[in-house]
Amino acid sequence: MEIRLAKTAGFCFGVDRAVQLTGRLLDAGEKVATLGPLIHNPQVVAGLERRGARVAAGPAQVPPGYKVVIRSHGVPQSVYDQLAALGLAWEDATCPFVAKIHAIARRADEEGACLAVAGDAAHPEVQGIVGHTRGESFVFANLEELKAWNGPENPKKRMFVVAQTTFQATKWQECSEFLKKAYTNAEIFDTICNATW
Repeated sequence: MEIRLAKTAGFCFGVDRAVQLTGRLLDAGEKVATLGPLIHNPQVVAGLERRGARVAAGPAQVPPGYKVVIRSHGVPQSVYDQLAALGLAWEDATCPFVAKIHAIARRADEEGACLAVAGDAAHPEVQGIVGHTRGESFVFANLEELKAWNGPENPKKRMFVVAQTTFQATKWQECSEFLKKAYTNAEIFDTICNATW
């Protein structure tokens, strides 16, 4: 039997960055607690736990003396606020592609635009994105949900539209085409990461 390894096997850039950062902290003797599982890979998470990393549900559950690692999916602004209020040290392993979407969400807030997010509302990445705006937001998983939405509370309100970095590309294209026709005030940002495309 011949076994061939796929050319693209392994972690994407953001996940690799988070794992490497956490590994370096552990190698340096730091006590590390990640906010939720670092990545969607139970074997890697278990391996980090064997090396001493702990998984904390939130900032209040971080044991004393531990440095927090913010996972690759990112977190809402409220989590950064909690970390600061508790005086916890942290390293931010948020994928740079996700951090770019956080900046768009903050801009939507600053400019009074409605933020529409293509993605899974229960996914930590999407929860983190929505958590960077205090303004109106809407999460849709597919074209049907988008079509069923009545749009922003004020129909004249600008919209910023982003996608979860791992959103299915064909669904995103369908949704983008619909948005271009249905909402002339929508600014659509292509935020699906290269590895997903």
